[in-house]
Amino acid sequence: MNLEMKPKKLLAAYHVDSESECLLRHVRCETEYFRPHSHDYFEIFLTLKGSAEHMVNGTSFSVGRGYLIFVRDKDVHDYLSRSQGFEFVNLAFTKNTLEALFGYLGNGIDSGLLLKCEYPPSIRLTESETDRLYMKLTELNALNFNDKKRLKLRMRALLVEIFTNYFCDIRPLDSKIPLWLENAYEKMKLPKNFIAGKERFFELCGRTREHATRTLAKHYSVSPSNYINELRLCYAANLLRSSNLSVTDICYESGFGNLSWFYSEFEKKFKISPKAYRNQKNQLFKTKI
Repeated sequence: MNLEMKPKKLLAAYHVDSESECLLRHVRCETEYFRPHSHDYFEIFLTLKGSAEHMVNGTSFSVGRGYLIFVRDKDVHDYLSRSQGFEFVNLAFTKNTLEALFGYLGNGIDSGLLLKCEYPPSIRLTESETDRLYMKLTELNALNFNDKKRLKLRMRALLVEIFTNYFCDIRPLDSKIPLWLENAYEKMKLPKNFIAGKERFFELCGRTREHATRTLAKHYSVSPSNYINELRLCYAANLLRSSNLSVTDICYESGFGNLSWFYSEFEKKFKISPKAYRNQKNQLFKTKI
């Protein structure tokens, strides 16, 4: 970032469509002139090709394909491309849209952290996640731009999906937790991953088993087995409360290899057997009805 260059303030009145409250752009470094700037609106950008230094709030962060970053209205940022092929897709949206989004998501998202942390919240997506999100973003450009109501609806629905999937539990860029570990830790919350077990965790980490285990213990004070068991048990408890699956089916559906192990771990956490837990919750539900 050129420290002698005064940051430019970009305004929604000129850079965001006033009716749909959004604007999607596909940015290629060879066709853009980057300079330090901030905005009175917000952005989500997804890097697609190449690499660059994202200069933000006085600090440089290396970004490559698959980085998803939430840029706030207070952030001063710029890009220094390290390759001619650097590309990203950028979705700009108004403060009104963000407030509506946070109002809809309620306490399920820590809006204060996302808005007040020193650096923009960021996560690196997998190859398939990057391709899938890029397709969903570019679908906005396939809509009739004059159909403002539909464009606004689709844009807001996509933002709900993005923030729910990627920014509900994210830590800011200034976190000391390595990004590879943060990504793996969050992705393990998906049933398909914690059901698959430790090998899936190590695969997501992309590090040796020993290094991943040590780093997880350092930053989260938990072992891979205990973290995965915690996720499986919470998932099983929710199935006991909300489904008609048998206890045996729930055991295997949650990733446990046998019933005795499931019963032992469940009773250790909830101080009650799975069957008693289900009966207890069902009785409470009937009482409320």
